[in-house]
Amino acid sequence: MSAPRTSCTELTLITVAAVILQFIGLTVFLFAFFPVKPTLPGHSDLESLRPPSCTAGGAANRSETSLPPDRLRSLYQEVSEFPPPYERLILMVIDSLPAEFVLGKNGKPPRKAFMEAMPYTQSLLANGMAVGYHAVAAAPTVTMPRLKAMVSGAIGGFLDVAFNFNTQAYLDDNLVAQFFKIGWKMVKDTVQVDQNVSRHLDEELSTDDWNILVWIMLDISAGAAVC
Repeated sequence: MSAPRTSCTELTLITVAAVILQFIGLTVFLFAFFPVKPTLPGHSDLESLRPPSCTAGGAANRSETSLPPDRLRSLYQEVSEFPPPYERLILMVIDSLPAEFVLGKNGKPPRKAFMEAMPYTQSLLANGMAVGYHAVAAAPTVTMPRLKAMVSGAIGGFLDVAFNFNTQAYLDDNLVAQFFKIGWKMVKDTVQVDQNVSRHLDEELSTDDWNILVWIMLDISAGAAVC
């Protein structure tokens, strides 16, 4: 007894259904694995520091944003009620530095060779002048989404892997933009990466034409980029 033959119409319907099912599966995978995370519009201002109020403050906000940077900076300090503990800020990021080199692993201190390689850092941790902790970074762990997370708090997505190779200006609210808004002067150098600009760090530290310096070590043994 021969098996029943599938007609051309049934075969066409099965093929179309299989293609539609694969398309649905691919769509679900892309939206689940590569989610587009919306960001909150606008930028933080003085209203973020004030208690909630029912009164309309639109005109006041417009006048505050038109203030010069030095006056806006003092107004921020007045509203926050926290005096600045420093006049200059250095943010240093060491790329590709395993946490176990500084903090140890599995509750054990780092090896003697690691501690001797960074005596100043270890002295700060030992004297309680610095706090060390492990932070688990969400994938992807490439440079651009990690920097974006540090300056804005935004969680990176897998699409940031592609954006990492052609990064555009970051226009969402972030710490660097907030510092610039209140008139802080920043050291910018995005060209001399391959020429090991860390050789010029002593010269930059001795000048007084900046308030914030972001220092990114490319890896443990390579040079640095000041931006």
